[in-house]
Amino acid sequence: MDFEKSIRQIVSEELDRRSPAVSLQPVAKFCKEHDLNRVTVWRGEKEGRWKVVRIGRKCFINPGQFK
Repeated sequence: MDFEKSIRQIVSEELDRRSPAVSLQPVAKFCKEHDLNRVTVWRGEKEGRWKVVRIGRKCFINPGQFK
């Protein structure tokens, strides 16, 4: 098993262990589902309104923050 595959497996397992209340969703998918621009999310993060989690080059957001 190579290094990248090991990391992907570990990240996947960690994401699966979280409770549904703190599920993470890729920012691109979240923006598409909620008809938002990615810039809106980045501005909200910069202003401290929302928290974005970065894993490598991927960015994830908890949709529960917007309810």
